[in-house]
Amino acid sequence: MKNKTILFLSPVNHLSMMAEGWAARLNEPSWNVISASCTKADYDDLPVEAMKEVNIDIKSHTPRSLKPQLVKEADVVVAIYDFQRDSLPALPIESERKVVRWNIPNPVHCEQMPERWAAYQIVCDELAVKMQELKRELI
Repeated sequence: MKNKTILFLSPVNHLSMMAEGWAARLNEPSWNVISASCTKADYDDLPVEAMKEVNIDIKSHTPRSLKPQLVKEADVVVAIYDFQRDSLPALPIESERKVVRWNIPNPVHCEQMPERWAAYQIVCDELAVKMQELKRELI
């Protein structure tokens, strides 16, 4: 079986890095996983801490900015964003057939700290479920 390159893409790097962490946890040998963001985001401890609660360390993940080459080389692009509040840049028309869209609430829109922390914990759980669904679809 040919290896699949899966690109996790989000408006800021937090969601895509969390998804990359879950994908790595699956330890699927036929997957090459990378994450990228549409904009440069500041470092945030909350997604790191939320993932640490499920024993996934994403602290050392290096966020990448979206580059056309990443989309071109990916077999699957998983766009992770809040459909009501976020937007993603237009992807090349030829890549639309390989894009999977996940509507995940983006914790960066939460203004109060306790609410934001809870949102990251919820997102962590939602990404775990979505990753299992993706695995079933791709294998």
